Amino acid sequence: MFSDRLERVNRLRQQAMNNPDFLQAAKQHEETLQQVEQHFEAKRSRRKPLKRQKTLADIFEQAEFGRRPDDVTH
Repeated sequence: MFSDRLERVNRLRQQAMNNPDFLQAAKQHEETLQQVEQHFEAKRSRRKPLKRQKTLADIFEQAEFGRRPDDVTH
């Protein structure tokens, strides 16, 4: 059963490869796929850059550490 199907597929493939209409359609299909790939690759490159994640130093940049406002020491 499998070998019969394989033979049938191979026979049809050989017929298609000898058909100039099929070859022309396959070439047009390949060119269309290449154009579509180029179109979407160009769109992917336009993404906005990712934001840099804030570090703790960035978050606490305004804060003062080490001094108490009431000048009390322990």
